Amino acid sequence: MDLRYVRYALAIARAGSLRRAATALHISQPTLSEQLRALEKEIGVELFSRSPSGVRLTEAGEAFLAQATVAVDAFERAVTAARSKGHVARLGVADGLTDVVARLLSQLHNGNLRVAPMGTAEQIVSIADGALQAGLGYAPGSMPRGVARMLVHRFPVHALMPCAHPLAAAGAVSLADLASEPLVMPESDAVAGARRFLEGFVRHHLHPRLGPSAATHDLVIDMVESGAGYALCVHEGTKIPDTLAFIPIKEDVPPLEVVFLWNRQADVQELVSAARHLARSG
Repeated sequence: MDLRYVRYALAIARAGSLRRAATALHISQPTLSEQLRALEKEIGVELFSRSPSGVRLTEAGEAFLAQATVAVDAFERAVTAARSKGHVARLGVADGLTDVVARLLSQLHNGNLRVAPMGTAEQIVSIADGALQAGLGYAPGSMPRGVARMLVHRFPVHALMPCAHPLAAAGAVSLADLASEPLVMPESDAVAGARRFLEGFVRHHLHPRLGPSAATHDLVIDMVESGAGYALCVHEGTKIPDTLAFIPIKEDVPPLEVVFLWNRQADVQELVSAARHLARSG
């Protein structure tokens, strides 16, 4: 049975006449009459009684359409469910935010999400052109039209260094002391991160000594552990070896800001809600 014919019969019942139903369906009245007759022939009973004033449901028609309404509603819900399962959103995640994305994902009930490692700048471009629906990254300087952002967390900047380092023993370290030590930075999101970290030094007329760079935050941790320098990019909450420690900085340094980015036109309401929960929970 063609479900379209059933929908037509429902439209006729609501309209009370073939003419008004045909107008609402944007088809001709003869075509609608022909399809109604085809449906009645297939069922084997008349669904409507015709008269010059319009049409009325027969007893058989009332019984049929009562069940048909339930069937059509169930079919439409099935289509919606199938489409929702078939739609997989992509979430870009910048390096070093494993713990943050884990907290975001814990708020989701829909499993149709693909997480892709991706720098913040690449996320913004991909979200703007529709290839990516949302992302987690570090606060960018500017945003293109169509891409929204939400601050979800601020991490205070501490120096990550070996526990055995002489500066770690004091309990807090000054920027002047750090300026003479090699600063290890990740290549991923290094521009945005360096801009914020270096602001603290510049305010105090200091020139930090840049050390070797690493491809990822994990490698930064490895390099700090090996004695290559200290790091400011690794935030508290990240798992580190027992041989390393986060040391507070005496001066005011701009915090590390994590933002949720999304395409304003994308259907990512559940992700946006999860990001708002993350922002409220800190």
